[in-house]
Amino acid sequence: MARTGRPRVDKPINHVVTVKFREEEYQLMLEYTERHNISISQMIRLGVELQLNNQPD
Repeated sequence: MARTGRPRVDKPINHVVTVKFREEEYQLMLEYTERHNISISQMIRLGVELQLNNQPD
């Protein structure tokens, strides 16, 4: 019998990080994510990736 539920992904997202933002920062993030049709999590991941790619080794 076949398994039911969500299909497995190659690289699961299984770590939770909690960050606190000031109200102004949060509102700016909401505006940006709504304009670009992405989630806040996606925006933060993109920011981390950008920062890591711009760091000299």
